[in-house]
Amino acid sequence: AKSVRQTERLIELADEAGFQVRSGRDPRARGGVVVVDVPNGRDVTRELARREVLVDYRPNAGIRISPHFYTSDDEVYRVIEEIRSIVEP
Repeated sequence: AKSVRQTERLIELADEAGFQVRSGRDPRARGGVVVVDVPNGRDVTRELARREVLVDYRPNAGIRISPHFYTSDDEVYRVIEEIRSIVEP
């Protein structure tokens, strides 16, 4: 239930930020991963790592965000805000 709630929140925040969501929106088919596509995603991922935000870049897809059982709701919000601050300086 926590994973579904957090991935749904990630999608909502990404939509609000204007990022393209490449993951399925049906939680029964999505699993615990959300992929968002932003310009220069590889470089954004490198900057996120520098800021100690752990994500993964997938070519031709985008930035893969995968909250785990230990991920807080604040961290879910932070990852999107960090991406936004990099993309929209």
